[in-house]
Amino acid sequence: MALTLRKAHECIERGFATAQALGFKVAIAVVDESGHLIACDRMDGALWITPEIARAKANASAAFRATTLELEERFNKGRLLFAGNVAQLGDYRLVFGKGAVPIVENGRVVGAVGVSGAVPADNDHAIADDAAGHPGVPKSH
Repeated sequence: MALTLRKAHECIERGFATAQALGFKVAIAVVDESGHLIACDRMDGALWITPEIARAKANASAAFRATTLELEERFNKGRLLFAGNVAQLGDYRLVFGKGAVPIVENGRVVGAVGVSGAVPADNDHAIADDAAGHPGVPKSH
């Protein structure tokens, strides 16, 4: 089943609730399994660049069917596909830093959610987990 606009908005609402509870202002982007944007929103007061970073994190998670935490750890162990944490392939920008997780339905990756703006990035990742519907343990800021 495809990821719907309604489900994307539900992810964003869950993520915003977590960000607000933790005291952060973030942007959250939701992409489908091919990295096509479904929805993106930025909280009042979040930096103007956060939607682009959130989308690039979500793109990486969707493309590799992994969390960006896993991708960051993989790349830091010397198995780099790209130099640094940012890459561009065609029209897609990818960020391999913490803050994005796949959205899984019935055992299949149907998209990904990316978050930017909650420094340190461990907080982005906790918010993304909540937004995707599998809450982690949020870090304190």
